[in-house]
Amino acid sequence: MSKFYVVSILMLSIACGFVDTTAHAGDKVKWERIVGIIQTGVVIGGVEGTRASWTVSKGSAEVDLDNGRVKFKVKGLVLADDPTFANIGTTSVITMVRGTLVCNETDDPELVETDAVPLSAQGDAEFQGRVDLPQSCTDEPEDTVFLIRIADVVDGFEFLIDLWNAFGAVRIP
Repeated sequence: MSKFYVVSILMLSIACGFVDTTAHAGDKVKWERIVGIIQTGVVIGGVEGTRASWTVSKGSAEVDLDNGRVKFKVKGLVLADDPTFANIGTTSVITMVRGTLVCNETDDPELVETDAVPLSAQGDAEFQGRVDLPQSCTDEPEDTVFLIRIADVVDGFEFLIDLWNAFGAVRIP
């Protein structure tokens, strides 16, 4: 069989829909933006929000439901509110953050956390790794929320740990 003949059959098969050429990278949930907490103290899936507003320059998050790969990137995660005004536009005492998936947020929430990663003085953080996903994440991805949570602070401010200060927005299933 000539190369021309094989290529012609392949092209005809694609045109007729007999060969699927789309990539099957698995089921993924993406959040095109990361947004800082606006209304403080909001509880999502049992996780309390910070008492101060935060802002984000840009960011995104993605989870692969087939293999538990999670990645997120945030830039410019800084305080937008501070009673003393001294810390506005800074990360204040926050030194590390983690990503948290809140699965089955409306009924019986299950939290899935990434490892903690450093938060730079400019409010930049990035994570790529794997987590173990419960069935509630994979069965009902439309009921999954992505949060950025405070994972570590400068000594003396431990009461801030585990509060969320940003969330995934503009979800693409």
